[in-house]
Amino acid sequence: MTEIYPYLTYMDINEHLPKLKELAIESSKQAYAPYSNFQVGAALLMNTGKIFTGCNVEFSDYLALHAEVNAIGSAVNTGEKDIQAVVVYSTSSPPVLPCGSCRQKIFEFSNMFNHDIKVIAFNNKNEKIEMLLSELLPSGEIKVDKKMI
Repeated sequence: MTEIYPYLTYMDINEHLPKLKELAIESSKQAYAPYSNFQVGAALLMNTGKIFTGCNVEFSDYLALHAEVNAIGSAVNTGEKDIQAVVVYSTSSPPVLPCGSCRQKIFEFSNMFNHDIKVIAFNNKNEKIEMLLSELLPSGEIKVDKKMI
């Protein structure tokens, strides 16, 4: 397995945190969650300082696009891939962290740039969980040539 280097401190995430939180909250208001009524917003901070957002979108087949994945899609669509931080907003207590599938998707970008990613979950009750992706997903699936499988 590729060793992921500790979080790179060349970018001050705390400087961007108020804006990341604001945008995650705003994005959650756009969520399409008619079945669960569970609205989630996510904001990604990229190494360029750009921020991309996403909200959850539910479908009647019980499959959903999670906020984190929608934010990643927005970033990748513009050519941005070097994620520094993922901020997730919900009204649940405790705050909701990315699910296992989302963690793996975020790991793809951590692995690509060989550094850890800060993950922050917060809610409207002033509760916050702050961890590194490597703590949430200690052994992400390594990149393999899936054509060979």
